[in-house]
Amino acid sequence: MPRIELPISKSIANRLLILQAIHGDGLMTVSADLPEDVLILHNALTALRTFKTSKTLPTPHINVGNCGTAMRFLTAYCAQLEGQTTILDGVERMHHRPIGQLVDALRKIGADIEYLGEEGFPPLRIKGCILDKHRIVTINNPQSTQFVSALLLIGANVHTDSTSPYITLTREMIKQWGDAAEYTSPLIGGVGGGFIEKDWSSAAFWYEYVALHGGEITLPGLCRNSLQGDKVVADIFATLGVQTYYTTDGVVISSSPLHHTPYTLHHDFVACPDLYPAVALTCERLGIQLHATGVESLPLKESDRLRAVAEHRTDADHRMAMALLIAGYEVDDTACISKSYPCFLDHLRQLYEK
Repeated sequence: MPRIELPISKSIANRLLILQAIHGDGLMTVSADLPEDVLILHNALTALRTFKTSKTLPTPHINVGNCGTAMRFLTAYCAQLEGQTTILDGVERMHHRPIGQLVDALRKIGADIEYLGEEGFPPLRIKGCILDKHRIVTINNPQSTQFVSALLLIGANVHTDSTSPYITLTREMIKQWGDAAEYTSPLIGGVGGGFIEKDWSSAAFWYEYVALHGGEITLPGLCRNSLQGDKVVADIFATLGVQTYYTTDGVVISSSPLHHTPYTLHHDFVACPDLYPAVALTCERLGIQLHATGVESLPLKESDRLRAVAEHRTDADHRMAMALLIAGYEVDDTACISKSYPCFLDHLRQLYEK
């Protein structure tokens, strides 16, 4: 049975990095096989520490590429770096990914942030200062739940009407961090981050593979009780002919015959937008109509994922590239896959060779 080692959860790793940076602990150890988004945030935080201890270096200009998580988390993090000015920028696509809700919330608690281009979008100049973190700020119907998480991670008193599992994950990691210095976390294997569970959103592409090609795959490191919202992939694909079996090691996924093919799959993606490409292309290949709701954030991702799925376009989007490859479509850009899953092509090749 093929055994695939998924990448670690970017959601957990990037929250862990911000918590470590804020509380003065050493940053987690990284390696070249980690998701590019984790490396980008790690490198940015390392650079900011260097600038903080130097009296001669110029204003740091941090380029986060197309990593929306790094842009949002660093916007809040840099806003509370008293006495330090930082410029945050990214690729052209980043200039069209909104950040106004987060900037407005930070300004309400005293942040000094300037738009260097179009209002409401990066790049930003941030002059770090003391923030009034006791003052309540409200972000209802957030364009990205990472706006709320970014504020929570720096200790801001933020209220929201969103019930996203990503916000729950943030709150739980903060709670676990503060419970005790020696607390052993089921999420991060202890405050030092000795273990980070594997990524459910990356597992989605192997669910897609099994749904379309059959077989059985072992995915170690996935947790039944994970707070990652994308663990719902197991429930979605159960209706598409993929069964999930939990083991002490992780999960085993295997194809099972559909007693009847559903004409339409209904699902609300508001809490799991990253699953949309894999689910949508699976449904297309199986001849099942997908009635998707909660997709308002998809045009604001690394690509316009609604359009990209409909037109079978990669558009430099890692999740689109992986979903299209599994579904058997040609892909014009595979380099973007390293953003979340550097070993994906090797793992796919191994499956096809078996």
